[in-house]
Amino acid sequence: MPTRKTGTTAKTYTISLANRKARGSGHERLGEILAAAKALFLEHGFENVSTRKIAERVGISQTALFAYYKTKDDIFGQLIRDAFGELAQALAECDRTATDERDWMRRCVTGYVAFGLSHPDEYRLAFMVIKAYRKPYNAEQPDENEEVGEGTRVGVPVFMQLTKRIEQAIEAGVVRADLGPPLLVAQALWASIHGLVAILIARPRPHFPWEPLDELIRVQTDMLLNGLLTERDERAPTRTPRRR
Repeated sequence: MPTRKTGTTAKTYTISLANRKARGSGHERLGEILAAAKALFLEHGFENVSTRKIAERVGISQTALFAYYKTKDDIFGQLIRDAFGELAQALAECDRTATDERDWMRRCVTGYVAFGLSHPDEYRLAFMVIKAYRKPYNAEQPDENEEVGEGTRVGVPVFMQLTKRIEQAIEAGVVRADLGPPLLVAQALWASIHGLVAILIARPRPHFPWEPLDELIRVQTDMLLNGLLTERDERAPTRTPRRR
């Protein structure tokens, strides 16, 4: 995995070649390629990286690289799929551990933030690199979304899972129905959480008097949920049929 060197101006990502794998160690070599590509994409941006640069960073020839990936788009796509796969697993853990809809909402917010902070490089690639998003997503025909960009193609289905849970929470009387349709509520929720994660990853003003991280996350979560959740479950009571 790349190690990050921090300076006063920009971050530099490097990958150590001291323990290069021997020929034939395909699985290890694949990991080296992905790590090197991730570092270069974050350093220079997608458009300024070539397969030749990636091969040089790994310490192999460009021809050898082509045995694993034919284009840098293929490499980038794999990185995006991996990132969203890990995010999906984090959200699935919220489903597994939540005791009810209210608990799930809180775990969803804190789990998303925790994922972003523990996977800053993957998060930046998935959500903050424009290459991941090229054309509008067609929700009606998802099989025709090959050219929208990998971030959209694999990310939208993950987001729609969140939307479905929001819909269920509205029906259960846990999320306020007056806020709007589930898709709108899910987008507003995601935008708020993403803003927090993005600013914490970037930390653009290191001399700004930041409050402790855990307190910042707690207050942000409370603010979101206080505006999102009902005071009590407002689902219409189920009528018990009369006995005859």
